[in-house]
Amino acid sequence: MTVREVAGYLRMHEMTIYRMARQGDIPAYKVGNRWRFNRERIESWLREHEVGQRRA
Repeated sequence: MTVREVAGYLRMHEMTIYRMARQGDIPAYKVGNRWRFNRERIESWLREHEVGQRRA
């Protein structure tokens, strides 16, 4: 997945995804100078970081 795809999937700003990737806060890897994300690892990361109840 690309930064744009992950941002849309997580409903976050693209710059937030870039920052989280650089800081190691979200599972990501670089291909050349571009960040890439594995969907299964993102989904696993989401399950591990769920906090409280979801908003309606």
